Amino acid sequence: MKIRTEQILTFLKIVAWLAFVGYAIKAGAQTVGLVVGVINPAFSEKLYEVNPLFLKLRQYHIQYFVNAMSMLVFLSAFKAHVWYLVIQLLSKLRLQTPFSRDIAKRLEKVAFELLGIWLVNIMGMAYLKWLEKTTGEQLGDLGVGDEFLLIAAIVYIVSQIFKRGVELKEENELTV
Repeated sequence: MKIRTEQILTFLKIVAWLAFVGYAIKAGAQTVGLVVGVINPAFSEKLYEVNPLFLKLRQYHIQYFVNAMSMLVFLSAFKAHVWYLVIQLLSKLRLQTPFSRDIAKRLEKVAFELLGIWLVNIMGMAYLKWLEKTTGEQLGDLGVGDEFLLIAAIVYIVSQIFKRGVELKEENELTV
C-alpha cells in the first residue's frame, strides 16, 4: 500500500513539473509576443501565444493591447507559480509524518494563490468586456474562472484539516 502511495506522489510530482514548465513557457511566449507586438505588430501575428483578437486592439490604442496581453502574461505566470508551489509541497511531503506545520502553511499558500488567479481572471474579464464596449471588437474571454474559486476553497479546507491534524499531533506528543 505504501509503495503505491509513493508511486502516485512521484507521478503527481512529474505532472506538476510538466504543468509548471508548460505554463512558464506559455508566460515567456506571451511576454515575447507582448514586446514584439509593441515593436512590430505585423510580425507578432506569426508568434506563438499571441491572441490575434488582442492585436486588433492596437489599432485603437497601444495601451489597450499592452494591458490585455499583460493580463494574459500575468495569469500564465501566476499559474506557473502555483504549480511551483505544488512542486515544493510535494517535495516536502513525507508519508511518515504528513501532518506538519510546513505542509499546512504551503497548502494554505496554494489556496490563496488560486484565489488570486480567480480574482485576476474576474478583473480581466471585466476589462475585456469594457474593451469590447469601447472598441466594438469581439475579444472572447479568458476561458477559465470559477473553477479556480472552487479549487481554492477545497485546498483551503484541506489546509485547515492539516492544521488541525498538526494541533492534535502536538497535543498527543505533550501528553505522552
